[in-house]
Amino acid sequence: MSEMVTQRRKKILIADDSEMNRDLLAAILEDEYDIVQANDGVKAVDYLQKHAEELSLVLLDLVMPQMDGFEVLAYMNKEHWIDYIPVIIISAEDSPAYIKRGYDLGVTDFIGKPFDGNMVRRRSANAILLGAKQRRMTRIVTDQIYEREKSSKLMVSILSHIVEFRNGESGLHVLHIQVITDMLLRHLVQKEQNPYAISKEQIGLISTASALHDIGKITIPDEILNKPGRLTAEEFAVMKGHSMAGANMLDQLPFEQKEEPLVKTAYEICRWHHERYDGGGYPDGLKEDEIPISAQAVSLADVYDALTSERCYKAAYSHEKAIEMILAGQCGAFNPLLLECLLDISGALKREMSLKSHSHRYDGTNMVNIANRFHDFELESSEKIVQQLEYERQSLAFLAENSDNIIFTYTASPPILNMNKAGTKRSGITEPILSPLSNDALGGLIEKGSLNRLTKKIREATREMPHVVSDIRFLDGRTPERYRCDCKVIWASEENNEYTGVVGKLTDIDADYSVVSDAKDIAIKHGRSAAFSNFYDRFKAQGFTVSGEEAWVLLQYLQITFDLVRYVNPITRKMIHVEKDGRVWETEFDCYAVWNCNEGCSNCISASCVRTKERKMKIEAADNEAFQIVSMYVEIEGKPCCLELVVKIDDTFVPQGYSKEEVLSSVRIHKENMYLDRVTGIYNKFYYTEKLCRMEAVAAVAMADIKDFKRINENFGHQTGDDVLRRVAGVIHDAVGENGDALRYSGDNFVMVFSDISNDKFEKILEDIRKNVESLVFMELPGVKLELNVSGVCRPGKVDELLDQVRI
Repeated sequence: MSEMVTQRRKKILIADDSEMNRDLLAAILEDEYDIVQANDGVKAVDYLQKHAEELSLVLLDLVMPQMDGFEVLAYMNKEHWIDYIPVIIISAEDSPAYIKRGYDLGVTDFIGKPFDGNMVRRRSANAILLGAKQRRMTRIVTDQIYEREKSSKLMVSILSHIVEFRNGESGLHVLHIQVITDMLLRHLVQKEQNPYAISKEQIGLISTASALHDIGKITIPDEILNKPGRLTAEEFAVMKGHSMAGANMLDQLPFEQKEEPLVKTAYEICRWHHERYDGGGYPDGLKEDEIPISAQAVSLADVYDALTSERCYKAAYSHEKAIEMILAGQCGAFNPLLLECLLDISGALKREMSLKSHSHRYDGTNMVNIANRFHDFELESSEKIVQQLEYERQSLAFLAENSDNIIFTYTASPPILNMNKAGTKRSGITEPILSPLSNDALGGLIEKGSLNRLTKKIREATREMPHVVSDIRFLDGRTPERYRCDCKVIWASEENNEYTGVVGKLTDIDADYSVVSDAKDIAIKHGRSAAFSNFYDRFKAQGFTVSGEEAWVLLQYLQITFDLVRYVNPITRKMIHVEKDGRVWETEFDCYAVWNCNEGCSNCISASCVRTKERKMKIEAADNEAFQIVSMYVEIEGKPCCLELVVKIDDTFVPQGYSKEEVLSSVRIHKENMYLDRVTGIYNKFYYTEKLCRMEAVAAVAMADIKDFKRINENFGHQTGDDVLRRVAGVIHDAVGENGDALRYSGDNFVMVFSDISNDKFEKILEDIRKNVESLVFMELPGVKLELNVSGVCRPGKVDELLDQVRI
């Protein structure tokens, strides 16, 4: 039985501000192609953002209002649309400079005005045919490369899993080594002072080859390989042979195979991943950069995973303990730059390992099926990816257009705001808005204060906390007037520090729930729950219990009044997420991150609240603003946590009889006491993590430590050591003076941050500190002369990023 196959017509976008030109071109082409039109560059880019995968050709005018043709081409290059959508310029502007600029931006052809019908049809057909051939060739080459790479990776994984199975270890070890190695190297190449020229392709190669790092263990006898206790010297000597054994296996491959980049890299890793940066490793005693960076990265990844994983001879250490042991030098000597990278990615690494451990548990028998599923559903061809993206786009578009709520999308580049059918009906805005924050269309529609609050929260959102909730008030006199805005800020990639867009929903507050004016009851519409009749009485109590559904409703109600409302677990220091249907779970996001802290808050009231089950309150200062925070004990579905309510203190909300400045001053005085180091009297690490580390435009940073300070403590006692710290701190503090801040970071480590200073003055201060410390005399230290290591970076930048570049 035969089937009729219908060929889908190609689609062409005509972008021209002249309606007559658009209609003329459409009349020429519409018999063979589906035609869509845009009367300016903004609408053209907006259409491309939503339907680029559907287009076979763009006919583009150069001279258009708001956004001209060259700007459209620039966006097509930025978004890589130009790679698979051919563009023909249609313009009366035929100067050589215009034509050259167009070709430089990737256009396929140029058609001058007035139009010749046959020429338009023939050149359009040629451009579409050329684009289709190019896409087919790209798919063929991509599929061939992928098939080869997939086979290589599959064989590597199978072989490495055989080794791990024999070693009694989970297949997760191989996956962990690959992930950690990849994260370390990706962060390494982002550092300014990075001597290693490693491409993204090489990072992928090293990560793949890392799976073979212990292949030599296949030669080690079982009784040694899986011995639960400590190895004897003789057994350890046998175990050490695995690195050379693995290298020899690879070296004995046929010449054409061992010359492959993957095999060469695997050889480096197998042979040298147990070398030490100080030269104390095996088998060759290499030191520093004599060791290939591939082996250095895998060595550090191997040690971290060994510490945090359970083995037949040990229990697993926590992430924090493992990092502490590695940085303290208890697990060998490593490249200081890689240790910095490990510290930098510590938070992301902990989250990633947690995800891998819970969501990637498989054994070697599943490897083929996993690879095939991954290939079939994710990477079989660019066509399948496009089909999947188009399916997702149409699904979301359908849901948005048929929603009674206002759904909006905002792209940051170009800055375009779109709304669904409900949004255009409510606002009267029927077209996409270019640069909406500077456009009059929103200025007369939305109350300025509520719009500013929303945009501020969006700018302050992070990858860890992308969800934003705020209230929006319309000014056009129509009802409903007030909406709750729920939106999510979206980033394109880990490497990009700027958000790419926002997607959100505006919900009529009164439509979701009604609030009785005296706030003594929360009545859910549609008979949602009779249990809310005494809700307010429970809310007033020192502590209260709620179901998951009630916890969600309470969150929506309180978000109208407070600047921030959230549930937290102060024991694990994580935020708690509550869904509308009552599902509750603990997230991976740190609760203290909202206060720009790298560690837990020094005066956490929620921890005290959980212990005492009593309501707690404090005033917190952040970014020159004061906030009142109330923490209340709550049990959601029987599990204890805290409800935190935060209000920004401004001129309309201050304690009676006080000004905002007086409140801030009082908070700062309290903070100052917590920020002071008890030994030296200068600032401490809390001050760095809460105040300094995220400062943006500072002029310079420096670090200092006392050489061989540990021996002073060991030989002369801690009281003498504290005296040394006090006097050194005094020298540093006096030298920095009004030029910046000085603090004791930890042990004998000091940090200096300069807000505004010239390079010459900066160098002089560091030299004065070194000389003055070395001239100190201590009666308790006969014959001992202090030496101070001091180093810094003098250039504008962010504190923590500049400090990463300092070498002591």
